[in-house]
Amino acid sequence: MKTVFYVWTLLTLLSCGAGNQKSDLDFYPIKKESFQKYINARSSNTGADLTKDVHIINRDYPIEISIYEDGKWYYNLDNLDDGYGTWKFKNGRLELFAHRTLFDMHINIEGTGEGAPNLVLKFSDRFGPRTIKVEKRNLE
Repeated sequence: MKTVFYVWTLLTLLSCGAGNQKSDLDFYPIKKESFQKYINARSSNTGADLTKDVHIINRDYPIEISIYEDGKWYYNLDNLDDGYGTWKFKNGRLELFAHRTLFDMHINIEGTGEGAPNLVLKFSDRFGPRTIKVEKRNLE
């Protein structure tokens, strides 16, 4: 009986350690000024225009996000529609929130280099925690 217990304990510990793989991304706390280039210098009240607005995108997930200086952000998820939420700068990242009928969205935008040359989205969906790289659009 003791042998079964030890084998079970060993297998449990090994299975828990398998999820601790090192990410190939290094995250940096970003100064608020470094994120400024990703924030549209206008209010969201006139509506999002992704042909002109600065936005970030991941075509594989797929998601598009545009951030506005009035503390609002626009999202477009192909399978879930679009909408608006609020954002704030906190602890070296942008924290986005949107209330939806089925669930609330919590997304962090973080930099993967000093000065935020590259960004990633960190969030959880029905499959668990996600970190996805994004492309930048309409940056001057």
